[in-house]
Amino acid sequence: MFTSEFVVKNPTGLHARPASQLAKLCKDIPDDIRLICEKGTINPKNVIGILTAGLKKGSAIKIEVEGASEQESGAKIMEFLEGLTD
Repeated sequence: MFTSEFVVKNPTGLHARPASQLAKLCKDIPDDIRLICEKGTINPKNVIGILTAGLKKGSAIKIEVEGASEQESGAKIMEFLEGLTD
């Protein structure tokens, strides 16, 4: 299982556009993905779940990926999150 912790650095957090982009990225990944935050466990393949979590700048997230390509998939998700600028 791939696990990593991340703190949202994007000044505007995971608002509609980045949440939509993250959901699209995750939908293309066949592995099981979970984002664990203060509000509980989120399925990042669902944009509504991401938005409902209210992930703002400074929010801590634990990313868990389980499956055949978990390391590669986890790295893609981390790269996306690290690259958010708006």
